[in-house]
Amino acid sequence: MKQKTGILMIAFLALAVLAGCAGNNQAENDAQERTFLLITEFREYTNEAINALLFEEIINSSPDTWDFMVLEPDRPIQDSTFMQVGTAWADTFQFNLEIGLGNAETGIRLYQFLTEDPNIVLQHFIDYWQEQRIPDISLWEDISYILPQ
Repeated sequence: MKQKTGILMIAFLALAVLAGCAGNNQAENDAQERTFLLITEFREYTNEAINALLFEEIINSSPDTWDFMVLEPDRPIQDSTFMQVGTAWADTFQFNLEIGLGNAETGIRLYQFLTEDPNIVLQHFIDYWQEQRIPDISLWEDISYILPQ
């Protein structure tokens, strides 16, 4: 039950983030340094507290201690307004990594990648935060159908 609740919570967080980014100019956004907010089930971390070690500690901690982690830039990165991950599912041991693209004006898309490897999850979060680039989502599954209309 925890997994289904977490996934639904992540989907609703995704919608809230994407809706709040309507009308942003991508070229203007890329020219400025971004700040980030990291949200977990129990805590929010401001830009100053976010670092690679924090991502690693959360991702590698016991699935009983966290349910989700959402990283939100203050402005879109390549049309993306967040990256998120759910804990490894107990039955498959797969992390549910997702990225949201678009906004309320252009349309919202949600893509999912499942992996058992916490290092892949960690690298995607570091690239998103530090390099400010999204992963190649060509092999990710489009799960936009789960978003409320």
